[in-house]
Amino acid sequence: MNKAAVSDDWTLSVVLGRVSTEDGDRVLETIAALDEKESGAPVEIVIADRLQDGISDRIRKEHPHVRLVPCPSDMTLPEMRLQAFDQTSGSIVAVTEDHCVPSPGWAGRVREAFAKGDDDLVAVGGSVVNGVCDRGLDWATFICEYSFFSPPVVEGMTDALPGMNVAYRRSVLEEADRERLRSGFWETTLHPGLVADGPTFYSSNQLAMFHKKKFSWRLFMAQRFIYSRYYAGLRFQNAGMAKRLAAGVASLALPPILFYRMTRAIAKKGLQREFIRALPSLSTFIIIWAIGESYGAIFGPGDALARIE
Repeated sequence: MNKAAVSDDWTLSVVLGRVSTEDGDRVLETIAALDEKESGAPVEIVIADRLQDGISDRIRKEHPHVRLVPCPSDMTLPEMRLQAFDQTSGSIVAVTEDHCVPSPGWAGRVREAFAKGDDDLVAVGGSVVNGVCDRGLDWATFICEYSFFSPPVVEGMTDALPGMNVAYRRSVLEEADRERLRSGFWETTLHPGLVADGPTFYSSNQLAMFHKKKFSWRLFMAQRFIYSRYYAGLRFQNAGMAKRLAAGVASLALPPILFYRMTRAIAKKGLQREFIRALPSLSTFIIIWAIGESYGAIFGPGDALARIE
């Protein structure tokens, strides 16, 4: 990486979608953490909002610098992010979620990473830290989603970044196929093409994002099924019925495979004690995961993307 100075050319916008039906005021922590005194750099914040509730009113009153983009209640989260992106002006555009809180100095480090990077650097990101640790259920939801990106993560060039702790060079999003940006989460629809010819992402453990959503059991089970249905449905939506049926049956064998992958990741991250606390809930979630993928492979994604939060 070269040693270009951080200048005003590297302006940062942050986009997110307001979709959380539980722990909905967590977004206020996100906004506070992006204040220049906390984040280390000025940040333009654009929030696509399909809830349009009392929290929206608080944002308008307490944080008038934040731009709220009203969205229909059935708009998908990727489409919401695209709507928010269209309202930004930064040369760097970061994506996070309405229950994620950047670590101190996060924005300044994002700008610095781009300023020091080569011209082929297209995105930067980092680790995901569990910010809600009270219950075994909290660890189960975190491990189920983000065990791979728990610290430590790769330090340097990589081909994988978390979809809620990632900042892109603006030109990458402007040049991307808009249908690809609206049809699914960018880590699955956009990232593979960006790294097809080799790693073009930069990862740093100093770019930490706290995942701070306190799910109820019922909501996370529903969301795990919906997301799994979406993922498998998207993957097999153009396949014939015979292939979809075969994939649906094969998906039911996922639990031991998922457990194996998670235990390997947990061993590397030093979270063995937390994994044991999470096991009762995590076991159920993994079974739901497999059922969701089986259902999605056979019956398609349906309206799953619009129901993901």
